[in-house]
Amino acid sequence: MKYDFKEKTVIITGASSGIGKTLAFKLIRDYGCTVIAIARNEERLRGAKAELEGLSEKYVVTPFNASVEENWVNFARDLENSATYPHVLINCAGVLPKFRSNQSTEEIKKIFDINFFSMVYSCSVLMPILKKSGKGAIINVSSASALCPFGGVSGYTASKVAAERYTYALSCETDMLVSCIMPGFTKTDIMKNQGAKDSDRRLFEKICADPEKSVRKMLRRLKRGKRRIIVGADAHLMNITYKLLPNRAPKIITWFLRKTKLDLFKEI
Repeated sequence: MKYDFKEKTVIITGASSGIGKTLAFKLIRDYGCTVIAIARNEERLRGAKAELEGLSEKYVVTPFNASVEENWVNFARDLENSATYPHVLINCAGVLPKFRSNQSTEEIKKIFDINFFSMVYSCSVLMPILKKSGKGAIINVSSASALCPFGGVSGYTASKVAAERYTYALSCETDMLVSCIMPGFTKTDIMKNQGAKDSDRRLFEKICADPEKSVRKMLRRLKRGKRRIIVGADAHLMNITYKLLPNRAPKIITWFLRKTKLDLFKEI
């Protein structure tokens, strides 16, 4: 099922930075879309809006915490009251905690709230509204970690696997386009949570994909109606390696990360 993004109204979570922000800017500049930009930090949302200059009216600042279900219910009510029926929902909100073995249950719950349940809440609440647009689509951003697990990110990986499987199941329950994107390491602000020294972070980012290139690939495949989209050389390698060596691949990746001696991975 091909999908045309031209002049659509698009809801994007995590739209103040990273892949979410890059997608928002690309859709506004190249496709004439109006983006309802959702994130917790209003200041960062307004900063992103200012970057668009002459197109800033197409970036609608909508600050709220996507991991709270009540916020989605209130947001949906506001859309209905204003007779606004968006066409596309893109769930980009996510957090990657510090790489560390033996994450606490409290930390894992917080990860799931942001990476998984925010997606569940948005899809559940907004599905009826998206259908009213006549050309609805749901795009959920998971991660390459859903393709192959490795040490130090157990809670993150579990949340991204849940997001992937939830999306696939949802695609069987509707005629709308429902796609799951699994990007590899990308140069985004998500790495700021790692607490690594600048030199280590810069070295690691050399292997990360450029967000502009990644987003171009995502949109190209979404326009073709792809429901499973893997982006990044590392993501493709993880996918192939896990298929060939399902028992050994996770241990090999974990061993490699430890051998880098980077502060980022010292607690794995």
